[in-house]
Amino acid sequence: MPAEASAHAPLARFAAVDTRSPDEARDAIGRIFCPHFLTPTARNPGHFHARHHSAPQAGYSVNFVAYGAEVEIDPGELSGFFLVQVPVKGAALVRCGSRLTEVTAGRSASILSPTLPTRMTWHDACEKVIVLLRRQEVERLAGAMIERPCERVEFDAGVDLTDPVGRALARHVQIMLDAADGPAPVPEAYQVLLRDGLATLMLTGLRHDRSDLLARPAALPGPAVLRRAETFLIEHAARPIAMADVAHAAGASLRALQEAFRRHRGETLTERLQAIRLERLRAALIDAGEAASVSELIFEAGLGHAGRAAAAYAARYGEAPSQTRRRGR
Repeated sequence: MPAEASAHAPLARFAAVDTRSPDEARDAIGRIFCPHFLTPTARNPGHFHARHHSAPQAGYSVNFVAYGAEVEIDPGELSGFFLVQVPVKGAALVRCGSRLTEVTAGRSASILSPTLPTRMTWHDACEKVIVLLRRQEVERLAGAMIERPCERVEFDAGVDLTDPVGRALARHVQIMLDAADGPAPVPEAYQVLLRDGLATLMLTGLRHDRSDLLARPAALPGPAVLRRAETFLIEHAARPIAMADVAHAAGASLRALQEAFRRHRGETLTERLQAIRLERLRAALIDAGEAASVSELIFEAGLGHAGRAAAAYAARYGEAPSQTRRRGR
């Protein structure tokens, strides 16, 4: 593959593996993900060209992986993480547990659970954007939703990218990719928001072995619980906030707390946190003088992608952050 073509692949500046040797690819990618068997098939072994770009984030990583030729991959059980695999080119056959799923760019994706044995065949020219989610983060969030320890979550492997949940998942993965691949690192507070957003979407929108527990009606908490949650968000808005920590501070299940916010506040917990951070940004823009750029103030407020933050700010306040900054000088 020409160097100029490789430079256009996602996360190119995070290149970790670039080799035509299957043995080197297996060893190097195994250190990033987990040890596994990697075998080019007899179809087009000469096309083999392994590339793996990996951007570590807070409790997850965003990855671009391609092998060129058709390969068989057998990692067994992943053990320590979930993999959300979205093909951006080509197709693959994925067996996770007892389920066999065909995934195709633009139509379907897969989620690999850490406690289910996995085998895959990536067809010629298959390329994927992969989000690795640390197992403890997903299980902690699931436990906060059902108010009991959760030591295992096993998802149905296939994700239909043409239905509403699948489209939402693909959009969220793209936002995570854009944040990781941007010109400057985004703040950890924003990374945690993205991580918990994807995990929440998976737990509430996709089928898994805890779905029945999450489907049970939850008693809604009273006003005092909502006030405790909001106070926690305000006091910790400048720092990374895991949604499980909000539920713990409020003394309620995360699922019940989320539903109560939707009913009584007309917004989700994430939307409320976004609003608080936008309020912090507005105050900083007015008071900052010449001390920092607008982008720096956006990041200091716990907001991430500068363009999306500026659009959200304009929608809320009717002016761009730069306009507020000029008036505050």
